[in-house]
Amino acid sequence: MRKLIVALTVLACAGTVSVFAQEGPIKTKEFFRSAKNAGGQEIKYPGGTVEIVAATTDIQPGTTTPVHKHPYPRSIYVLEGTFTVTEEGGQPHTYPAGSFVVEAVDVWHTGSNTGSGPLRLLVIDNVPAGVNNTVPKPK
Repeated sequence: MRKLIVALTVLACAGTVSVFAQEGPIKTKEFFRSAKNAGGQEIKYPGGTVEIVAATTDIQPGTTTPVHKHPYPRSIYVLEGTFTVTEEGGQPHTYPAGSFVVEAVDVWHTGSNTGSGPLRLLVIDNVPAGVNNTVPKPK
């Protein structure tokens, strides 16, 4: 839990790196900044009141999620393992531990653990209050 809180704090502060001195006992290193998601779309947040929902997701080796999409921005930090995202009709994109990914919005895709060990993700959604950010593809 402590690692999750530290990770969320780092992510929340990523846009305010210049506010803190970069010497002494506190050092901040920005590790990601982008105005576009992994699909090349500009990152746009929902209007009105927004909830930030943070969770960890564990995926066993060889497991692939059902096809789904996210109607709102979703950011993922790969804590452990190898994460592969395959957009419908597209090429797979593989992200090793330490990668930060902003997933494409409203694009059907799967997520897979393509490594030999466990995959653990820190998932952060920005959604209207009470909304689930995963929509399974109808069969």
